Amino acid sequence: MRKDVTVHMVVKNEDRFIWYAISSVLPYVDKIFICDTGSQDSTINILSSFNDKKIVLDKKNVQYLSDIGKIRQFQIEQTATEWIWVVDGDEIYTDGLCQEIGKIIEKKGDELEGIVVRRYDLLGDVYHFQDETAGKYRLFGQSGHFALRLINKKKISGLHIEGIYPYEGYYDYKGEELIYHPSIKYMFTEGHLFHAMYLSRSTLGKNLEETFHRQKFKMEKGNKITGKKSIPEVFFRNHPKIVPNVLGKRSVDYEIMAEFLTPLKKVKRKIWKNKV
Repeated sequence: MRKDVTVHMVVKNEDRFIWYAISSVLPYVDKIFICDTGSQDSTINILSSFNDKKIVLDKKNVQYLSDIGKIRQFQIEQTATEWIWVVDGDEIYTDGLCQEIGKIIEKKGDELEGIVVRRYDLLGDVYHFQDETAGKYRLFGQSGHFALRLINKKKISGLHIEGIYPYEGYYDYKGEELIYHPSIKYMFTEGHLFHAMYLSRSTLGKNLEETFHRQKFKMEKGNKITGKKSIPEVFFRNHPKIVPNVLGKRSVDYEIMAEFLTPLKKVKRKIWKNKV
């Protein structure tokens, strides 16, 4: 893989998945910019456990949501590579997906402005994911669960951040958001990242003081991910003792509640779909 790529991460209280997220992409990139915005759990200790010159760690106490956009803007300005790879602290990649992204950059990178990565939104554990009929996105003529995760900085004149977290976006010099650019300039991956948005992202769990855009736990059956090879390889690798093991399966209580709630949610989605 041509490693002309810099990862951008802005994290806070991510100690359950942050090691896996970083480790899953680390071999495939030139540099990783990480800014912690005031973690209270073990996130900082886990970040400090990495002994790799690729990782540049910064710490800032964020008082206002608008500060997050400023951090992302600073990361853009510090990036010397052609490609930016946005990775959240709860996003874990398989080796196969990283290799696929590398091949896209190698073969078509000079033609593309960005790469959209498909994802599994995990439910209850790392073995189940939400069906794409729920909360699907519409982007560049397609609908489903995915996000614009790689941006070719060289191809976007005046690349910058506008908006306030969690609704900030990437814009060009004309003030046009990239998601409204011609679809021919963007490519979708076949592989999926594993997105732990609906799982507990911190060992502090419900003891976290913050509630905004964090407590997104969902209970429903979802679809099962079958076969060990489908799970990110990094979950099975040796890791520091401070890093939590996230391979546990859903509890009996979860399964019972999911069995009850799933039919109700399907009806609700069908009603919503008919109204749209």
